[in-house]
Amino acid sequence: MSKYSCKHQKRVEVKTELYNPYTGDESTDVRWEWESTCEDVDLHRYKCKLCGEIGYYSGSAKDYYTKGIKNGALGPSYA
Repeated sequence: MSKYSCKHQKRVEVKTELYNPYTGDESTDVRWEWESTCEDVDLHRYKCKLCGEIGYYSGSAKDYYTKGIKNGALGPSYA
């Protein structure tokens, strides 16, 4: 999958078991939701599990990881 076509989400089926205490009937409610495919890989950055693209939570974090520019706003270890 090309990283430019990836939306960093996937559709997942969510099932909820329902029970009516008055009638004793049981049923299953099924709905589809979008779920993020990104996971944190380091402080201030994440990676998509589908396409492998690395993302940053801020411009300062991107500058730190890609250009080596330190910034105190990222925390004491990045100053």
